Amino acid sequence: MKVVMPGDKIGSTEEYMKGKGVYEEDGELFAAVAGYLVIKDRVANVESFASIPEVLKGDVVLGRVVDVRNTMALVEVVSKKGEERSLTTRSLGFLHISNVDEKYVKDISEAIGYLDIIKARVIGDNLRLSTKEKEMGVLKALCSSCRSEMIREGDMLKCPECGRVEKRKISSDYGKGEW
Repeated sequence: MKVVMPGDKIGSTEEYMKGKGVYEEDGELFAAVAGYLVIKDRVANVESFASIPEVLKGDVVLGRVVDVRNTMALVEVVSKKGEERSLTTRSLGFLHISNVDEKYVKDISEAIGYLDIIKARVIGDNLRLSTKEKEMGVLKALCSSCRSEMIREGDMLKCPECGRVEKRKISSDYGKGEW
């Protein structure tokens, strides 16, 4: 069996149909979870290494952005709102550029940064996430230059150390230490 990681290209929609653990983008199929690629009857499935925690559609989760790619960010989901402790199994969720904000987002890196802590709503299978709501988005961000914690100034974030100003899809709870 072939091992795939989130974001790995599996094939095209002309070759296979999308199954569990797989998402489609522009006619191409990609792994949504880390696991084993299983193709049966022209249906591509990824059997996850770890079971996805009890996080259901509609739940609000807290996560850390672990990778930012062309049109999506991979998010390590660590907690579910309403739970007193962290999830026992950390899973990767993914945030597609079309689910970042109500407004058009041209470049996902202008809204979400590497190592940002975000609050997101689960909108579908395989931990598909959305930050479109006002209270969803970045809760804590680090300067992409010096890695200091950014401070909110209006709708932008400013680094108190080097003065760099960056744009993000900021949660209404940014910097409050709560979610």
